This record gives sequence, C-alpha cells and structure tokens, in this order.
Amino acid sequence: MTAVAFDLTAALIVALDREGRIQRFNAACERLTGLREADIIGQVLWPLVLDGPEADRAIETYAAMTPGAPIGRYKNAWLPPHGERRYIAWDTTHLLRPDGELDLVVATGVDVTQERQIRLEREESEQRFRALFERSADGVVLIDPHDPVIPWRIVDCNAAFARMNGYGRDALIGHSLDLLHEDDLMAREGGRLLKWIRTQGDEAHGEGVHRRRDGTVFPVESSSSVFTLGEREYVLGIDRDVSERKRAEAQLHQLNARLAHDAHHDALTGLPNRTMLMERLGQELARAQRTGTQLAVMFVDLDDFKGVNDSLGHAVGDGLLQEVARRLTAVMRPSDVVARMGGDEFVILVPDLISEHHASRIARRVQEAILTPLFIGGLSVGVGCSVGISVCPQDGERTDDLLRQADMAMYAIKKRGKNAVRFFAADMDAAATERLRIETRLRAAILDDSLSLHYQPQVDALSGQLVGLEALARWTDADLGTVSPGEFIPVAEDTGLIVPLGAWVLDEACRQAAEWHLTVPIAVNVSPAQVSRADFAQTVQDTLQRHGLTPDRLKLELTERLTMRDPTLAAQHLASLHALGVPLSLDDFGAGQSAVASLMTLPLHEVKLDRSVLTGVTDDPDTWDGVSALLALARGVKLAVIVEGVETDAQLEALRTLGCRAVQGYRTGRPARPDEMVVHLRQGGTTP
Repeated sequence: MTAVAFDLTAALIVALDREGRIQRFNAACERLTGLREADIIGQVLWPLVLDGPEADRAIETYAAMTPGAPIGRYKNAWLPPHGERRYIAWDTTHLLRPDGELDLVVATGVDVTQERQIRLEREESEQRFRALFERSADGVVLIDPHDPVIPWRIVDCNAAFARMNGYGRDALIGHSLDLLHEDDLMAREGGRLLKWIRTQGDEAHGEGVHRRRDGTVFPVESSSSVFTLGEREYVLGIDRDVSERKRAEAQLHQLNARLAHDAHHDALTGLPNRTMLMERLGQELARAQRTGTQLAVMFVDLDDFKGVNDSLGHAVGDGLLQEVARRLTAVMRPSDVVARMGGDEFVILVPDLISEHHASRIARRVQEAILTPLFIGGLSVGVGCSVGISVCPQDGERTDDLLRQADMAMYAIKKRGKNAVRFFAADMDAAATERLRIETRLRAAILDDSLSLHYQPQVDALSGQLVGLEALARWTDADLGTVSPGEFIPVAEDTGLIVPLGAWVLDEACRQAAEWHLTVPIAVNVSPAQVSRADFAQTVQDTLQRHGLTPDRLKLELTERLTMRDPTLAAQHLASLHALGVPLSLDDFGAGQSAVASLMTLPLHEVKLDRSVLTGVTDDPDTWDGVSALLALARGVKLAVIVEGVETDAQLEALRTLGCRAVQGYRTGRPARPDEMVVHLRQGGTTP
C-alpha cells in the first residue's frame, strides 16, 4: 500500500542521502523529468535537474544543512529534457540516525510554475489577474483584514476555494475566514498574523487546517501576500488541499520507521539482530568502563535443532525459534539484551553483572527455560542448549573479542557433548588460533595439490596375501611441519574442507590404483558431508570412468555418523553407490555406540572392527568373547569382516583362532609412500 501511494500521489517526492545522492524518486518526478528512478538511484540529484547557477545554490544550501538548521521550505527551477523549466516549491523532512546525525532528507514538492506565472501576470494587469484568479486550480481568496465588524472578511474567492471547502461562493463571501476554522483564530491572532505576512515580502507560506461545511477537517498549505487597492490593504491567499501529500509523507515516515526497525531486528523472532547487538554491546562496554562494573556475553546454541528441522519441517523449526526467543526474553531483565545471530544461535548481553557465579545462575535459568517442553503446532518438542560465557573486563573489553570468546566457550562444549555451561578460558584462544592456522594452511594445501597419500596393506590373516590397500591422507606443511590426520581431519570436517579434501583423495587413490593395475580394492574413507551430497554417486562414477577403474576395485569406508545424521538419506545415497557396484565398508564398528540396525538396513559389503575391540583380546576372556560375538554377528548378516589396529603377533594369532580372515595394522604393514608401496607390490604384496 505504501509503495502504491508513493507513486500515485501527484506530489513530487524525492529522498536524498547526506551527500545529495538519490535514494527514492517517485512517479511524479519521473513524469516531470523523463528520468527513470532505476537509472538514477545513487546519483547526485542537482546536475540532473538544475542548471549551473541553480545547482550551485542547491549544493551550497545542502552543505549548510545540519540537524539543528534544516533547509525548511525553498523553491528552485527544474529543467525537464523537453520543455520549459518548472518551478518547484519544496518542503523537507529530515530523518536522523540513532547518533543524531542526518541520515535522509525527504523533499515533497509541488510544481508552482503556474502560480508563479499567475503572480507575474497579476502585476501586469488587474484584468489578467482577475481572469487567472477565476481559473486557478488552487483555492484563491481575497480578504479584508481590517473590517471592524467581521474579522478577516472574505471579499471574494474563486470556485476552487469554495469547492475545496465545501461551500458555494455566495455562502463564503462576506463571512469571516473563521467560518473555516475550528475556533475564532483570526479574531484572536489576526493582527499578529498580518504583521508577519508583511515581513515576508511577496509571499508568506504557512500550513494549517480548514473545516469543511460537513465538519471534516483537512490540511492546507497557504501562500499569502498583502497588496493595496485604492487606499485599502488586502490579503490575497492561495490555498491548496495537501491531504494527499500529508498521507504520502506519513506513509513514507512509516516506511522508513519500519525499514529502520527491520535493519536492527531479526525478521523471524523480532529480537535484536547482530547489528543492534553490536551497537548495544559497544554502549554497555563504554558504560562498564566508566562505572567499573562487569558484563557478560552469553552465546546460546540450541542442541539437536537440526534434527527438529529435518524430521518435523522448517515450519516447526521456525515456531521453535520463535518460542525460544519468547522464553529467553521472559527470563531476562529489561536491561539485558537477547539477540538472534542466525540459525539456532542466540546471544544474551547481561550488563551490571555481580560475579561469575551470577552469570552461571543466569545461564542455568536460560537452560531451564529452554529445556521445558515446547508445544509447536500441537507437537511437544524438546531441545536443550549449550551456553558459552565471556566476562568483561577479565576476558576482554572489545565487542568482537567478547563475542568470539563466548563462541569459543560454546564450541568447547559442543566438542565434548552438549547441554552444558562453560566460561571462556585463555587456552581456548590459543587452540582457536591454532585451528584457524591449520584451516588456512590446509585450504591452501588443497588448492596447491600439496597433500599426499600413503597406502596401508589389508591382508589375509592366514596367508598374509594382499587383499586390499587403504589410502590415507598425509600432509607436511612448510610452516607447520608434519600435521597428523588426527589434527587436520577434524578441522576439515568442522569447516567444510572435508568435501574438497575427500574429492582429492578419491581421485588420487583411483589414479594410483589404475597406474598400478591393482587386482585388489583400494579403500577410501569418505565423510558424511561427502555422502550426503546429492551428486556424490555421480562423482564416484565419473572418477572411476576418468581413470578406467572398475567399481569393484574401489571400496568406500563409511562411518556410522552418516546413518545417525539422517538414516533415510543415508540409505538412498548408499543404495546408489551399491547400484554402481562399489563395495561399501562400515568403519570403526564396535567403537562407542554401534547400531546393529545399520548392518541390517544398509547395503554393506564389509564391516571393519575398530582397533579398540582388540584391547585385551589376548589375555581377557570377556574381550575374546566380545570379538567372537562381533565376528559371529557379521557372519550372520553375511558381511565380510576386517579388523584394524593389529600390532602384535599375539593379536594376529588370536584373530586367526577366532576365524577372522582379513586384518590391517602395523604388524601386517605400515602405511607407505607410493614409491615404497610399489616395491612391496612387486615383491608379491604378502606379509609373513
């Protein structure tokens, strides 16, 4: 509705920034100038519509403008591309930024070229004046301000004036102008008003309200001047109904107020957004430094929110975020700030903190509020939250530092579990710096193709014959030295670099397998982030075709984290890989909480028992029985088994006794560079 009114109004409306650049240019301005708003947004207005002297005057006037000294009303002459110059009467409105400086100038203009011509012609001839008086589209009224009986008596008026006020001309002539006012304004203030008009020269401009015959009140813009006929002084008034302009201005004010609100608030929850949070945090930090008080920044991240979104849909997820926002606001003080950073992350600013214990109690209160079951769309939804806290001044006195430190404290919770509260500690900063350094260098290593692969044999436990190779990523950096997979793989997974890293490993392993003409599968570890991509099966197929490798010569090792993320999606994507003929192996089985259902539902070829299951297998009957049970389970669902982490003769002999046929570990072959592995392959690839 606002946009429609903005362009339907006959008033010229243009919005400029502090430098005079066009921000809005309504349809009336387009019609007058022939310019299109879309073509001139961001350009300085005056060279487009004014001649040289007029442009210089406008620039000088605009430069002198301050919040305390607005431009007010003024006139200038616009130069349409075809036709005579147009004289515009402007009224300006200033919009200020929160710091009190000028942000936007909105000018509402009326084309007064015709009125100006009328005034010039009136001076030349009384007869011409009378003709124009009658034809004026604006209301024109001639007033005797000195009548001793009737204050400001209407001597004459044109049809437009009578029509605008809802009267016939005869019903107005001879009556006081106060007939059109809500009180006896002219009787009380007429003398003072006349003096003011005299001081304004040719025209005195003002605004007021008139009351029509039917009682409705409307805003008018008036231009008044005094002149003498014979020996008597009269006032000539030209009035214009500016109801439409006022409505447009009000709508524009509302639009700008809404835009200002939206720029500082989250659209979904209505909470302050990052922009507003940073402003408030800066203000509260300055106050804390002046008063010597503490403040806390709490980074709140919902636990398991992605599961709600994926299983119940985004509508329920949005409702959950809105309810969490309401609860957080309800449990905090009016002086606190609850902001949404995006996704399922919120930040709470707590000024005037008493102690760290005080912050801890507030965080627990936040957790309790969120842990209470939420009812969204008739469903009971439960989530927890992790809260990381930084405190000023001990953790820092800069906005970015405090936010980053609270985020690091929250991240430390996520690495170890969830639903906890943790304060920032200095060692987190060092760890985060090191992680960032690894991420930066790893990103460059992937782009520069400076990683390498080592290959570890997978062998038959009885004969020592090679049954496969596993490709293992290795990285030696010029600055960091040799970085272990245990360091860079988690960073890659957390930052999304695991996708390009995994693609490189897959391609290089297939290339090497083709070059060696391997007759056994080469195993490549793939992450959940890779497999969850819709194009992963196609990527695997393209890679095999590029290197001329048959699908049975590639084995993909998966982790159970894939199935825990989204079992349905995992089954779909793995089925596509299985259809290609690529064997699939479930890695790290037996470590942590392994799901037997994964063995039953996924199109697997093999199970790879984790090295942890071998601990104690040579001397602990319970471990022996456990490994035996796992082997029996795999055989029961017709899956091949390979055990990793075999490091001693005793472990190898135990697995032989238990009937395990395939093993991998330092006992049967350490990871080797390609040049070392090719020697091993030429020697037959067997392990004693």
